[in-house]
Amino acid sequence: MSSSTPAVGRKLSWVTKFTYALLPLSFTMSTMVVTWQMIYYTQPLAIAIGVVTALLAVGKAIGGFITPVWGYISDRMYSTSFGRKIGRRKGTLLIAAPLNLIFYVLLWVPNMPVWFYLLVNVIYYGVYPGINTVVYSLPSEMTDDSKDRAALVAIQQIGGGVGGFAFSMFNAYLFKIWGSTGWQPYFKVAMIYGVLGTVLLVVGAMCIKERPYDATTDLSSADKGDAEKVGFFGRLVSVFWNFLSVLRIKTFRNYLGIYLAQQTFRMVRGTINGYFIIFVLLLTPAEVSLSTGFSFLFGMACVVVWATVISKLGGMRSYRLGAWVTIALFVGIYILALNVANLPKATVTLVFTVLITLFTLGNSGIVNAQTYVQSFVPDVDELVTGKRREGQYAGIQSTLEVIINTVVTIIVGVLLQAVGFQSGADVTAQSPLVVNVLLYMYCGTVVVLAFVGILLTYRMHLNEKNHDILVAEAARLRNGGKMSDVTEETRKVVEDLAGIPYEQCWGHNNVINALHKAA
Repeated sequence: MSSSTPAVGRKLSWVTKFTYALLPLSFTMSTMVVTWQMIYYTQPLAIAIGVVTALLAVGKAIGGFITPVWGYISDRMYSTSFGRKIGRRKGTLLIAAPLNLIFYVLLWVPNMPVWFYLLVNVIYYGVYPGINTVVYSLPSEMTDDSKDRAALVAIQQIGGGVGGFAFSMFNAYLFKIWGSTGWQPYFKVAMIYGVLGTVLLVVGAMCIKERPYDATTDLSSADKGDAEKVGFFGRLVSVFWNFLSVLRIKTFRNYLGIYLAQQTFRMVRGTINGYFIIFVLLLTPAEVSLSTGFSFLFGMACVVVWATVISKLGGMRSYRLGAWVTIALFVGIYILALNVANLPKATVTLVFTVLITLFTLGNSGIVNAQTYVQSFVPDVDELVTGKRREGQYAGIQSTLEVIINTVVTIIVGVLLQAVGFQSGADVTAQSPLVVNVLLYMYCGTVVVLAFVGILLTYRMHLNEKNHDILVAEAARLRNGGKMSDVTEETRKVVEDLAGIPYEQCWGHNNVINALHKAA
């Protein structure tokens, strides 16, 4: 039996919720990578942007192939004595955290050959998903209570907001005292966040509440089927079969489109955010940190507001509202960028700070609504498979993050190189074409994909009413109820959400085991 105290079936204490917040707070480590890694390699280290794009893309792509393994391992950690003693989610975190720290530090070692950065990036992007896979799975793992799940989603965003704000404010201070030229300031800042982030991860991991070892969390029988054991090749096939077979579940396919739309525009904006503010708005690194920092602080208040809105309007209607706010604000940023030459620098800084802070209102709505809905997808999966596979979906989401990050990195790098971006150049030395490309990528991508996300929400039927019916049916079957006793209303809801006949649910399919014959 796991040493973790099961939180399923009862309310979570505020102490548990507070310690859970330490996990997303530790994500400031990855914020440092997303925000400054490309700038660090192309500016202080003066590596050609084409080379940087290639090594980052290859590293992320290869790491992406490793990512599905983490969700698979996390779900099956109870099959080991270590997992049954420590916990399946806690055990995964305690393995991934020290590995992540080692390769995070190596990312920032200066003046090394390109092959070194390529190798380190491959390993780093293969290890890091072991952390966010667990964190993404916890709202579903820690409780069945929908209000507690909503609270955990909000706390996750608040933790990220606190970390982001502290990251931005502290960066502004450190760049002020250490300067922003040369590799030393970036390296020292990265080391600070690496140590702090790892400490937060370990402390947060020790306080996780998770589901106990029982029939729903023991996936060994479903993996083996009629075989006595699963060999290495069988495990390898199973990892990728489980990754692909979830696409058979209708709710996940609908959720996937919504997730891809918002994650892509957020990644594009995050990747070129520094370039946009430096080369389009002509602001300094310190002003970048200050202008974005206030948006994180404001975001904490927004999370509280959106938690209330989501409880009243539901996930998808809240998503649409947040997306419309986002579209309006990025139209405003676009207009500001067109008029930079005609405005004083102080005015540009002030207006951008206001707009990017207000953008947090829209972004917070989108992310909270999407994350809230995502926490219910494993409940649909349980009715289909008869097993709890939170890690599977968290692993898929982590993989998609890597894929999106890779694609965005390639497109941004290739496009900037094609239009003549100059690595290591002064902020005023970039051509008008480069400036315009940054402008339209930064604003246009957000507006278009936010609108696409709005359209896709109308296909998502996993609302609170249907979810209650789904959970009640899973509980009935888990307690020995017969599938033949299902009500007509429940059958319709299950088939609509699952996308397969009711008779093929509750493990009567090959979603987990490719060799299992469907009913």
